[in-house]
Amino acid sequence: MKSFSWTLALRYLNPLRTFVSVITLISLLGVAFGVMVLIVVLSVHNGFERHLKDTLLGQSPHLSLYSREGSLFNWEEEEAWLAEQAGIKSAYALVEGFALLDSQRWQRPVYFRAFNTKNEGQIRALEGLLDPDYPESSVDFNPPIDDAMAAPPLDLLEGSEGELPELDPIATEEIYGDRLAVISSQLADALGVSPGDEVRLVAASNLDEVMRVYGLPADRAWDLYSGTFESFEQACREMFQGRNDGEEGVPVDRLRTQRGALGALLARQVETPSGPVFEDGEPMREVERELIRGILDLLGLPLRIEGEIAVFEAGTEAAVLAQLARLRDLDLEEADNEEFRNIKEFVLPKTLKVQGVYKVSERSQGPDLFIPVEIGMELKGLQGAVDSIGLRIADPYQAAEFESEVQAMLGPDWIVQSWMTMHADRFQLVKTEKIMMSFALSFITLLSAFSIMAVMYTVTVQKRQEIGVMKALGATPSQIVRVFVYQGVVVGVGGALLGLGLGLLAIRYREGVMWVIRNVFGVDPFPAEFHGMAQLPAYTDWAQLGVICLVAVILCLFAALIPALMAAFRDPAKSLRNL
Repeated sequence: MKSFSWTLALRYLNPLRTFVSVITLISLLGVAFGVMVLIVVLSVHNGFERHLKDTLLGQSPHLSLYSREGSLFNWEEEEAWLAEQAGIKSAYALVEGFALLDSQRWQRPVYFRAFNTKNEGQIRALEGLLDPDYPESSVDFNPPIDDAMAAPPLDLLEGSEGELPELDPIATEEIYGDRLAVISSQLADALGVSPGDEVRLVAASNLDEVMRVYGLPADRAWDLYSGTFESFEQACREMFQGRNDGEEGVPVDRLRTQRGALGALLARQVETPSGPVFEDGEPMREVERELIRGILDLLGLPLRIEGEIAVFEAGTEAAVLAQLARLRDLDLEEADNEEFRNIKEFVLPKTLKVQGVYKVSERSQGPDLFIPVEIGMELKGLQGAVDSIGLRIADPYQAAEFESEVQAMLGPDWIVQSWMTMHADRFQLVKTEKIMMSFALSFITLLSAFSIMAVMYTVTVQKRQEIGVMKALGATPSQIVRVFVYQGVVVGVGGALLGLGLGLLAIRYREGVMWVIRNVFGVDPFPAEFHGMAQLPAYTDWAQLGVICLVAVILCLFAALIPALMAAFRDPAKSLRNL
């Protein structure tokens, strides 16, 4: 009786003594196809995930360090010190921002990442991402610029008679030399740019300065705030009082009131939850602000205070009224031209030569351009400072653990972020996709398990008389249960192994399968334009495959267990009545 349950289970799996039972084959194929689909889909998804990580590791530093005080001016010393620390392979400066790209009369905003091109680690990582569709691409950046190639001083930008000079592209090239850049494949395809072509970058800060000027009101400040100025002028004519010694006196209370009313045009106090703060006052031209400041300075420096009278030197009233007359009669055209001439900072366009094109896709977006850090400093107006410092470590997948060590080493004045933290949103999206696909595809195996349960239940009904005879002859309930459980185990193990083999076979010849789908059915489920890969990626995680097969066997086991328990504890007398 030792092999009773096993022998009977095999007999029930093939009751007609053929090569294989049709019912058993259908059950086994159901489990196999469910396991195969899960293995193929998750392996392909693992391939996409690994490709995304490899791309991000090529684009980004493993760790990024930011100072809580803002930009870093002593970045060269920080680079050298960090590169000497244990576990850090290299350190390099980073500047990131936006600019306007001009190429062949096409303009578009772009995101650039400027880095210290002396860093070999980042150069090699970027070299691994070069697009094979551009075989002439390289990442050989030119050396950092010297003082002779620095941007010209601001006075070169000043025009004559209120007009700004036009920038000659040849002159700009001579000033800045031949700078090199590596651009993304999406940008290259969109603009039709190839290695060897030139592009021009215009600093986004230029737009801010120009828009500040264009945002000025069309009228004079005197016309916009005539009530304040006319009231102040009338008060000045009344409150100044001549004295015997030739000096002029003004009541202190009136002086304070009038200075406050005029000063409110320049700045105003606003109450906030954290307390009162001062904001810029009413919009006006800078020359008008200077005239108002001049008036406030004249009234803010009395010679002395005698009781309730502030004593000023002779001619103060006339000087104040003269300033007010200049405000009232201001030449708007000359004032606007002066605003353009007085733009605080204007960065000349940077002409760069495209040295290489690196591969990106919709799933693995990266910066539009990689450029030398000196160019990034000029574009952002950092005046020799950088935004952050990037670190490359021996094992980038240990960056999360190394992050805490670096944070403890640098202290609270620094912010340390690993590449996993910086791209957490992308990884969360990938993780969510994997969970949802696993959940949806698991229903295939679950349906197969329900089919096995239905088959097992049908067998128990058909064999109820045999089960009654066996129980009458002394078969225990556990032996009866094992008969049907063994059937479920055989179907589960066989289906899992068959599904594993089919899945690995499909992964091995996935390009052939994709060719059939594309050419026979006319459907491309994984377009290369979207994923950025000529071939469908796949990565086999054996631990994951083991879990899939184990879950399939367990589901089949439980599917057979329920009918087995129903058969084992059925009354044998009732089962024998129909003999």
